[in-house]
Order: sequence, then C-alpha cells, then structure tokens
Amino acid sequence: MNTIPMVSILVITYNQEAYIGKALESLLMQECPFDYEILIGEDCSIDGTRTICLEYAQNNPDKIRLFLNKKNKGLINNYFDLLDQAKGKYLADCGGDDYWLTRDKLRRQVELLEQHPDVSLVCGNWQVFHQKDHLLDTNKSGRSEDWFDPEYYGQNAVRDYLNERNFPRVVLSTSCFRTNWTKAVIENDLDLFRGEKVVCEDLPITLGLLMKGPFYLMSEELMVYRVLEQSVTHYEELGACLKGFSYHVFIQTLLLAQNLGIQLGSLGPYIKKNLPNFIFHAFMTKDKEWMNNIISDVKGYGIPLSVKQKIMYVCTQNKWTHWIVFKIYRIFKRGDACTK
Repeated sequence: MNTIPMVSILVITYNQEAYIGKALESLLMQECPFDYEILIGEDCSIDGTRTICLEYAQNNPDKIRLFLNKKNKGLINNYFDLLDQAKGKYLADCGGDDYWLTRDKLRRQVELLEQHPDVSLVCGNWQVFHQKDHLLDTNKSGRSEDWFDPEYYGQNAVRDYLNERNFPRVVLSTSCFRTNWTKAVIENDLDLFRGEKVVCEDLPITLGLLMKGPFYLMSEELMVYRVLEQSVTHYEELGACLKGFSYHVFIQTLLLAQNLGIQLGSLGPYIKKNLPNFIFHAFMTKDKEWMNNIISDVKGYGIPLSVKQKIMYVCTQNKWTHWIVFKIYRIFKRGDACTK
C-alpha cells in the first residue's frame, strides 16, 4: 500500500469465524473515488477467525493490513492499538460480527466531512439483528430525515446527548470521523480511553468528538448490528447485564462527564433512568457486596439517594430487615396485579 488512504476502517475481531467474512465483504464492496485501508486486529481467536482473516489479507493486499496479536489484548486495548496504526485522514469502524449495508457509505460520508470542515463526525441509521431468533429491528435511530445543527456541540450538547431517553443516538460503526481530532481527544486524557473503568470503547470517542464539533446525522440505514447470545450487551438474565456491562458503562459515563466539565447534577434524567435499576436489582437479589459498591460509587460522585433507595440499601445490610421488607413488597406487587 504505497498511497496514503483517505479512510482507515478499524475491525477488531475475536472468535467470530461465522461472521467476520460477511463483515469484511461489506467493507471491500465500498465504491469510492479515493483509497481506503482496512485494519484488522485479530485477538488470538481459538476458532477459525484468524485463518479467515489471513485469507482475506492475502487476497486483498492493496486494502487490508492485518495485525495478528501475539496474546489476547481484550476489546479496549485491541481497538486503540489498532487506531494508533491508522494512516487515513478519516476513521470508520465495523465490529467483526456486524456489517455495512450500502456500497456508497464511505463516499457519501467523506463528501459530507469535506463539505463541512467543522463537523467532527457523520453517522447513519442502523438495524439490529437478533441472532437467537433471527428478528430484525429497523430504523433504530428513529430518524426520518437528516439532521445537522452547526452550533450544536460542546458541554450542552453532550449533556443533552446523555439525557436523551433513547440514548445512544450515535453508533460508531455507522460513522466516519476525523482521525486527527480523535487522536487529539485520546491523547488529552489517555486514562479515559484505556483506564481500568473503561468497558465501552466508542463512548469516550463519541463524547470527546461532540465536545469539539457538531455531528451530522444521516437518516439512511447503513449498518446491521448483530446481537449474539454471548454479546456483552446481551445476557439471558437481565440481572447479569445490569450488574456487568450496563453498570460499568454507567460508571464510565459519570467519569467521562465529570472530566468533560459537565455537572453531574445536570444529568438528572440519565441518572434517574439507570441508577434505580441497579439498586433495585441488588436489593431483589440480596447482593450486599454489589449494593455497597453502588452506594460507594454514588457517594463518590456526590449523587443523592432517594428515600426508597436508602431503605433498600439499609435492608440489604440486615437479612431479617430485608426479609420483612421483601415480603411486604411482594404482597403489594400481588395487590397491584389484582387491581389491574
């Protein structure tokens, strides 16, 4: 690859032999009047993923740069190590089990970024495919037309973005964004991207870019996000998701907001939408350790608890008090069901 590409597409993959081929085909089908590169970070898969990636790299040496990790790095380090290698003026990414839908995604998004030099990111609409039952949800952004406001960025925009009921409205795999701006955001505070509390790689990039410049939101569906049974965002039991990925994203978001200079008191809708679920589930499962962690984290960020949340916390500390309150709660729940 002797030319400098216009776009670098990041693909991280691990144990995705059934899906990585379709993902790569959707990237290779792009029709552009410029060069682009596909960077693949193969994270020591134990299935046939590495073999498939090697075949694609050998067959497409003008497009693919393959990075075969010598040891498993995990999602976060694999992603940002790959981003460090990007040569393109712009960045895009695609999960190893997702795929793009249109042949002109890159062309159209690059045109928009070139036309609007103040725009930090152009994103599209997306679909969600549930692998377990083969159901397809469309128009996940809920947009019927393109949206762009050149003045909508900075702290107020980030605050509104987090407080939206249908957050997130941006999925990075539908997007194209500026490489130099992204690397500048990362270098400004590396711990927010690779720190121990980071579980979601696209969240700090999205918020960091929205601080620097406005987004251009396309209404067209450009990508299919595949939900697998073993995905970090999908668990058989709701509790496992709440205690695992969802709670860690919640804490990561509070840390990001705080570091971006956003008062957590202005994130009332976001906190109210998420925090009660964690406390309630810790109470219902009698998980004293998790409850104590929640309360410690919340106090650390200066977030006040409601009277109901305080009662649940106190009850979790004493098994007899918890048993009595739990029984009363179940009685009231049955009463509510009978009156409906």
